[in-house]
Amino acid sequence: MQSDISNDRVRTNKQHWDAISARDWPKKAHLRKQIRNGAPYLEKMEPKIAPYLRDITGKKVIVLQFGDALVLLACAKKGAVVTGVDFSSEQVRLAREAATYCGVDVDLIEADCQNLPKSIPNAHFDLAVAECGVFIWIENLDAWMRNAYRVLRSGGKLIVSDFHPLSTISKETDGALTFRKSYFDQQPEIYQPEENAPPAVEFLWKISDIVNAAVGTGFQIDRVEEYYVEQKAKKVPLIPTDFLLIATKGLT
Repeated sequence: MQSDISNDRVRTNKQHWDAISARDWPKKAHLRKQIRNGAPYLEKMEPKIAPYLRDITGKKVIVLQFGDALVLLACAKKGAVVTGVDFSSEQVRLAREAATYCGVDVDLIEADCQNLPKSIPNAHFDLAVAECGVFIWIENLDAWMRNAYRVLRSGGKLIVSDFHPLSTISKETDGALTFRKSYFDQQPEIYQPEENAPPAVEFLWKISDIVNAAVGTGFQIDRVEEYYVEQKAKKVPLIPTDFLLIATKGLT
């Protein structure tokens, strides 16, 4: 049984992301411009999840922990009816500005994805999407999965592309791999950014924890894939950098 969600930790991480988003938002202006101009952002930048988001015109899509809002904006640009959820008020504000800039209409909600508000209806969405930096911020995987499951319709799909937990605890230098902690050490960690920003609390989950949380909630696992993103010439990867999880809410 996983621990309850700590409001103090959620508050700490919210403050962290409010600061980080304001600091880093200008760095991705060129990507927002590409989306506004109709470039195939998902196919170019998110090739693992793009096949599952190919024909989404009119589909109801919820983007959980939308962060920089790029996937959210790209889905809306493809004609999906998009709802975005993030606990950072600054990211919600910036995403609202970006939606206007890109010429799309989205519903943005400030909330913790471990505790989605009841205003988000049950069995409503065709797809729930989350990518790049998801579970490291989640204290209670079971709660996160229950909330994703609740808002999906029967037969709806959960689509997650995230950093592999092995990549968050290791460093590769000249073909040698070193680990700063054990893969099995799941004590929460304080992360202090190098640049001026408040600290955050990170959680390390094994791949099996994530898959088992999905299964325990009732999801049927369609696909799990571990892969390497930063391909370089003649470089043989030692561990995966990312993973893909595709799951379906069973028919009820």
